[in-house]
Amino acid sequence: MGPQSLKGYLVQDKIKDGSVGSVWRATNSRGQEFALKQIALANAKSGSKLRQFKKEATLTRELQHPSIIKVFEYVDAPPQPFFTMEYFESENLKWAMAQMPERVHKHEFQILMAIADALAFVHTKGIVHKDIKPENVLINAESEVRLIDFSLASTKWDRMLQFGRRVEGTPMYMAPEQIRGEKCDQRTDIYSFGVMMYELMTKRPPFTASDPQKMLEKHCDERPIPMSAIVPTVAPELDKLVLRLLAKNPDHRLPDMSSVMQELARWIQQPTVLRLKQIRPGALQHGTEVASSTL
Repeated sequence: MGPQSLKGYLVQDKIKDGSVGSVWRATNSRGQEFALKQIALANAKSGSKLRQFKKEATLTRELQHPSIIKVFEYVDAPPQPFFTMEYFESENLKWAMAQMPERVHKHEFQILMAIADALAFVHTKGIVHKDIKPENVLINAESEVRLIDFSLASTKWDRMLQFGRRVEGTPMYMAPEQIRGEKCDQRTDIYSFGVMMYELMTKRPPFTASDPQKMLEKHCDERPIPMSAIVPTVAPELDKLVLRLLAKNPDHRLPDMSSVMQELARWIQQPTVLRLKQIRPGALQHGTEVASSTL
């Protein structure tokens, strides 16, 4: 799609392609900039994926929080509906860690606190994000963040999908109960947040594997090595916190994101002595999403 008019929006250029569709930069008749997310034609032909796409727009539009991307309008424009969001000039956190470390270094705990605050808000609405990962966090030049992509989110009103062993998520960040197709709740997001926190602190994820299936098995069966084994300057208390977030049993994790925020608040006020290490080869592998898989 080149520059063209689409239901009152002038589509300018592509921001990215994703598994659901494409995101474009667009302007309206007043010259205001938006991000326009349009479902891919192949996905638009699937009734379930089309419903999921509309649900993402409707759900996110109700989440008014400074660290959550704003959704303005869902436009039913066959054959490819779209919705508009705030245009937040940024890169995703995964890319920034590798290519723009100045956006991340010395801001780790502020970034984590902003994400935790957004998740605490989401959870009060009875919503579980279910795909927390650095690629779903945008960060701008001022190190402000936006949580994005609620396409896999579940609400307390959803029918449980666990009976069919339906598994959706990104293997590098999935909680054991999510992998097993069991009931997910806010502690599922806490586990994924712990994976992201580990990666943010050490510049590598807690588990690496040669294929997604082995990655899933490690999340279920293998204990992560302490962060201090990678970055010796990590405080023991911080190691203990992250390992608790990564507990296999949800009952052994912190119970809610408010508790996580209380722990993070202790570190925001302290000077960070964590070394910024270059991401190791292979650390970016197997972040690919899994959708509707049977394990």
